[in-house]
Amino acid sequence: MPVKGMRDFPPKDMILRQKVFAIVRNVFERYGFEPFETPAIELAKTLKGKYGEEEKLIYEFEDRGGRKLALRYDQTVPLVRYIVENPEIPKPFRRYVIGKAWRAEEVRKGRYREFYQCDIDTVGAKSILADAEVIACALEALNNLNLKDSYIRLNNRKILAAIIKYAGVKENKVIQVIRTIDKLDKLGEEGVKGELKKLKLRVSEIKKILEVISISGKPNEVVLKAKKVIGKIKEGVEGLEELQELISYLKEFGVKNYVVDLSLARGLDYYTGNIFEIMGKNKKIGSLGGGGRYDKLIAKLSGEKIDLPAVGLALGIERIIEIVKEQNLIQTPPTVVEVYVLPVKKETIPKAINIAKNLRENGFNCEIDLMGRKISRQLEYASSKGIPKVIIVGPKDLAKRKVTIRDMKTGKEEKVNIKDIVGALE
Repeated sequence: MPVKGMRDFPPKDMILRQKVFAIVRNVFERYGFEPFETPAIELAKTLKGKYGEEEKLIYEFEDRGGRKLALRYDQTVPLVRYIVENPEIPKPFRRYVIGKAWRAEEVRKGRYREFYQCDIDTVGAKSILADAEVIACALEALNNLNLKDSYIRLNNRKILAAIIKYAGVKENKVIQVIRTIDKLDKLGEEGVKGELKKLKLRVSEIKKILEVISISGKPNEVVLKAKKVIGKIKEGVEGLEELQELISYLKEFGVKNYVVDLSLARGLDYYTGNIFEIMGKNKKIGSLGGGGRYDKLIAKLSGEKIDLPAVGLALGIERIIEIVKEQNLIQTPPTVVEVYVLPVKKETIPKAINIAKNLRENGFNCEIDLMGRKISRQLEYASSKGIPKVIIVGPKDLAKRKVTIRDMKTGKEEKVNIKDIVGALE
């Protein structure tokens, strides 16, 4: 059996997965994002020190040369490493990736140790327009997967930092507090209170933080209420301006289904500005993707030699595939094979090969019997795989330059001239 948290995918599952990937890829490319991929293995030092608490989930190992290596944890840090090594590439650099990542985390429904990530990133564009575009692109991909019942949670890391400062928390604890706020959905308010107490925050500080991040209402109402509280703190002013600009661009993209949620934190340490999360309105669905600004990560990885803004969003593609499968949102055939060529006797095999060759040249996915089985067994095999059409190549038909085409769904058969097979199947 596979290693815990890793899976085999039989053909039927892979057909659905490839269909989902193709739909998403098509949308990404329509928005001008280009394919990009990095190695599965990175130097451990490249990945470490970028993820905060989550760093403990990195798969680390030593190779035979004693080098400390790690499996790719996400798609963002390897991208940044590439940018640092190739500073001359044209900006903005717009990429998408649908590739594997590995995390040594607890295995549960929708979470695995080997999984696919599906990211879009724009590097080199300071404009908040880039933030709005990745959101609009991701939502269009979900719509094309028939996952239309979703909305966006919006916030800004600078707003969170300002809220924490407003509460009187020392600056050296800001990141730790943000990490704790990120656990709100998992632990609830009382659980977060307990975690904040462990950080030695005063009761008054905890109360102020929780009061502000719980502000609710229409987006503009939340922004106005937050402005009254943090409107004189530098980070608060910047964060609110960036968030308002994002909202204005989202309207131009036709994105209406969003909320401003001041409790949204996004746990990874590298976020610096606007952050966002795509949620299903059905609470059982949960998060479908998220991302944000990481304007300082390139500078950090380059030792301050290169300073480029960046924004990205990752779809939770494994969870999305499970929902698509469970809700039967996309119809896929049980097999990629469209036609099965059935030679009735050994002497009909050469002609069966010729027919299969012709079909393949004309774009049909075609399988031919390799086992020398009787007609009934071959038909059973084709039926078990869900192959829609079978071409029966028998000596009597061949004497008349014909074959029999059988529709496996209806059982209907028709005699067709060999030269007309392609037309009969179209």
